[in-house]
Amino acid sequence: MLPGAFSALPADAQAHLLAAGRTGRWSRGELLFHPEDPAETLYLLTGGVVRLYRLGASAREVTLDVHGPGSLLGVSALLSGQRYDMYAESMDDTEALCLGQELLQRASQASPAIAVALTEQVTRQMRGVHERLSGLVFLEVSQRLALSLLTLAEREGDWSPSGTLALRDRVSHQDLAHMVGSTRETITKLLGDFRNRGLLDLGYRRIILTDRAGLLKAAQEPLR
Repeated sequence: MLPGAFSALPADAQAHLLAAGRTGRWSRGELLFHPEDPAETLYLLTGGVVRLYRLGASAREVTLDVHGPGSLLGVSALLSGQRYDMYAESMDDTEALCLGQELLQRASQASPAIAVALTEQVTRQMRGVHERLSGLVFLEVSQRLALSLLTLAEREGDWSPSGTLALRDRVSHQDLAHMVGSTRETITKLLGDFRNRGLLDLGYRRIILTDRAGLLKAAQEPLR
């Protein structure tokens, strides 16, 4: 079954979409596409996490967004004659359904529900971009970090009966810095503060969330 908005598609529509694409796989650190690549393929992320970024002044990487399963990458491919205009980097072992423009159009014509799901997912992601921009302007880094940890927790599944949840082993401090628009040094300091407040435990490239209510409060109010 396809993830995200596409999971609600009828079985025949999902079959059309799967038949129209091919499965691509990337390891951590590999690029799905570059800014100058012609936008000829739409990527439906089915596993892993991908970071979209551009290069700013002095070749500084500026993270635009971070996407998980169900997200669409390279939406410029929905229009003809475009380029991706950004980098897409795999932050984990990643898998995606790769959909060429022509085959995607045929699948959408054969099953109009596919076009509806595409529109719904693009709209959802645009809303997410607006929320991210608002967070960068109005929220402190500590709040953005708490929100990102809670978002990762939602992807991992249910909290244990004891009220803890272990995030995936490969989430690094730099990964979190990309997600919240900060630096690795700041994130390392804040994670230590979160640990001292009993919100989480830290191990080697491992984060265990221990206080969901506390994280929710930290997302609402800056740390004092």
